[in-house]
Amino acid sequence: MSDVSEGVIRIAVLDDHPMIRNAFEFSLAASADMQLVAACASRQEMLSVLRTHEVDVLVLDYLLGENDVDGLLLIRQLLSHFPQLKILVSSSVESPGIVKLILRAGGWGFIGKSKSFREISEAIRLVASGSKFLTEDMRLQIERIAETDGEMKMYVQPSKADDSVDRLLKTLTPREIEVIRCYLNGMSLGQIAQKFARHVKTISGQKQSALRKLGCRSDAELFLFKDHIL
Repeated sequence: MSDVSEGVIRIAVLDDHPMIRNAFEFSLAASADMQLVAACASRQEMLSVLRTHEVDVLVLDYLLGENDVDGLLLIRQLLSHFPQLKILVSSSVESPGIVKLILRAGGWGFIGKSKSFREISEAIRLVASGSKFLTEDMRLQIERIAETDGEMKMYVQPSKADDSVDRLLKTLTPREIEVIRCYLNGMSLGQIAQKFARHVKTISGQKQSALRKLGCRSDAELFLFKDHIL
């Protein structure tokens, strides 16, 4: 924007919770080096802002309302239109498996909604400077996943001659396969429920059933099956 001072970080926020948007408006008003360009509740609002305003960092809620696109699909859509945009993802779901996929999709960092606004501000500044951001605890969790991946590779990613994964997948019902496939593609449980006209609790139950059948203790381990399911 033309009235933004040199060196000021221009920030946009996309979050469907009014309290979160209000918190950003209030907190950033006191920041000399950051200015809130817009706080939007929907993807369409944000696209309109990005087409008409310059934004340095977008703070993106990973899980938007059921009537909107969210997750990895939204990150990819935004970056396809605005490849220079730096996206810092924020979510109450602090899953290291999902964070790994966010980074692979082009996100510049992740910070959980459990963190203080001071920590969020530090993350914004770091991303604006051109550096990736993860909290130390999230970094450690991702490193543990990498170690587990290596240890489990011979069990969950066998050679083509070993059909153990196929046998496990055959234990899933068609609906469980649908749910897991959509989830691995970055859809939220709410989105999946809307897509198949089912209750969110039904979708959650089918996901948990699939996890048990596949022997997965967490979402992170589920993502090890991604190449076989998608």
